Amino acid sequence: MVKVKTVAVAVMLAFALGFIAFRFWPSDERAIRKQLALIEEAGSKEPTEKPLQALVKAKQLAGLFHDPCRLEVEAVDYAGEYPRKQIMDRITLVRASYTRASVSLHDVVVDITQDATAVVHCTIRVQGEGTGQPVADVQELRADLRKIEGDWLFTAIRLVEVLER
Repeated sequence: MVKVKTVAVAVMLAFALGFIAFRFWPSDERAIRKQLALIEEAGSKEPTEKPLQALVKAKQLAGLFHDPCRLEVEAVDYAGEYPRKQIMDRITLVRASYTRASVSLHDVVVDITQDATAVVHCTIRVQGEGTGQPVADVQELRADLRKIEGDWLFTAIRLVEVLER
């Protein structure tokens, strides 16, 4: 009877350890989703945000991008490549134009290939208040990422405007 209890406890312990290892073991998809969560967190802005906090958030966001990163915006028929410093400057300018902003990502699909590249498809929604005016925007986002020295960095971003119904 003692052996049966010991075996049962050992099996349950092995199962629990296996579950914990599977759940918390770092994976590429989890690393990419962590980057996306940082975009939501650092992209959002509260009215009480201090200028130093804004710069820290802009630097965090710019750190997610490869140097250079390609940006395409279909709504204005624009495409270009930007170095990380210029990305940080533009993030700072855009965030400064809002008194309050909330960034959220929806319907996120992460496709990882064998050669350390990934493609993310999602819907990005920005809501907030600009210079006294409420702002709401929804765009489809396609992001190409590459694993460089252990970090997943954005190498290209493409924004596709969503038609309103």
